[in-house]
Amino acid sequence: MIIKTRYTFFSFLKLFSIVTVSFLLLFFLIEIMENMSYAVRHREIFDLTKSLYKIPSIFVEISPVLTFLTGMFLLGEMIKYGEIRILEISGIKPLKILSVLCFCGIIVSAVTFYVENFAAPACMKRIDIQSEMDIVNFSTPKYLLYSQKFIPPGTFKKVQISVVNEDGGIMTVNASYGIYEGGNIWLFNKGKIWYFNSNGNLENSEDFDIKRVYVMLEPELIIGASKNLEDFSYIELRDMMLKLKKLNILPVSIQSSFHERFAYPLLNLFLLLILFPFFYIRHKISRVFVLGLSILISFISYGVFSSGLTLAKAGKLPVFAGVWLMHILITVSVGLYFLGLSKKTKSDII
Repeated sequence: MIIKTRYTFFSFLKLFSIVTVSFLLLFFLIEIMENMSYAVRHREIFDLTKSLYKIPSIFVEISPVLTFLTGMFLLGEMIKYGEIRILEISGIKPLKILSVLCFCGIIVSAVTFYVENFAAPACMKRIDIQSEMDIVNFSTPKYLLYSQKFIPPGTFKKVQISVVNEDGGIMTVNASYGIYEGGNIWLFNKGKIWYFNSNGNLENSEDFDIKRVYVMLEPELIIGASKNLEDFSYIELRDMMLKLKKLNILPVSIQSSFHERFAYPLLNLFLLLILFPFFYIRHKISRVFVLGLSILISFISYGVFSSGLTLAKAGKLPVFAGVWLMHILITVSVGLYFLGLSKKTKSDII
């Protein structure tokens, strides 16, 4: 039994490695051709490193497909050569084999989690180097910032900031430059500041050449909210959420992205649960059928996951329900199948 368990475990990892390398090479070649075409059209120098830096992100995107395809191929070969039947005769139930595959799924999920949350963001930052930005908008119920240009690491040109105080009053600063000095201290050059009461009436105004103002906004938070969240590591995304919570703002889109950092890698594990009904197939399965069915189920699962994530980010579904929709559906479906199988087995015994 231990030998069969080891055989299944190492067979899965070996096949998964072969499938992963094959698919990554294919997508890498496609990425190279696209980048070369773009470089030729825009008369730019082709940079091979950009394609290399995208490999971790590509792996994350296709990992659920690779995992399910590997499980289907391995199961298909075991059915083809009668290994499933032999194991049943030996007293090893399909659930035991499935548990071994699920353990493999946990390992792949852990690897995918690390790549998505640490390796991929580090590589993407090599491609998306922070540079000057034109037109910066940041709006919350308490803060409003508009700038015609952002110059890293913390300079805003022709900037306007409005802050709603706890008493309902509003402070608005309009300046030629706003420089973040750290510790929530902003240095404004050549501008004007207005103070309004809770009724919207002007109480005071002041022209200045240089003025320091305490504003609980950081450039990283302002720019980060408008950047692609895939460029953030897990730690950076978590820290940004904590800062947004302190400002009493936390968009559902960011909450959904944070949940997605856990949910998407775990698809590698949950998709393997779909294999359970196939253990009871007695006729041989062709490799073409395995390949086609694997891709079909993987894409359906990806479509459901993407739809749930999109609805969660749009606020149409609760964050947990939207992001984890596919996992919930798989768990319920496999649970109902297992329950039905148990009832059938009991009735056959009676």
